[in-house]
Amino acid sequence: MTKKLLFMVMVLLFTLSISGCHFMQYSKLKRKESKNAKEFFNYLKDEDIDGLVDMFSDDIRDSFDLEECWEEFFDVVDGDIESYDRYHVTYLEQFIDDGKITRCLLKVEFSGVTTDEGVEYDSLEYQTYVVHSDDDQLGLCKIRLRDDDEFLSVIGRSQF
Repeated sequence: MTKKLLFMVMVLLFTLSISGCHFMQYSKLKRKESKNAKEFFNYLKDEDIDGLVDMFSDDIRDSFDLEECWEEFFDVVDGDIESYDRYHVTYLEQFIDDGKITRCLLKVEFSGVTTDEGVEYDSLEYQTYVVHSDDDQLGLCKIRLRDDDEFLSVIGRSQF
């Protein structure tokens, strides 16, 4: 009985140590992406197309005319983007190999995005690979502006 209990405790501790490491890695990635999210939103406010394009992965930059996509995006937005109510970072995809995150796709969603014209959009979100074995995939891969359950503008593509 005591051997069985000891074995169960050891398995539990091992599981907690592994999941704790993943949680710490993920928390670090989320904190870093929170900083990038603020930079992204500042580029939006300034309509800094070059800054926004630079945040995309090489793969997406090679596949789309992002300057034109952003011009179309800003044409869709009624006014100049000014603020948001809140944002949150979640993960969409994660692969782990030998205890290390080898691929991690995060989603950042800004809610209550408002313009200087008083228009409020439900959400503006982006997806970004923060860890990937292929460096060409690192960076933003998709942007979506949504209002009333309708996507008004989509730039890029999902990678998963």
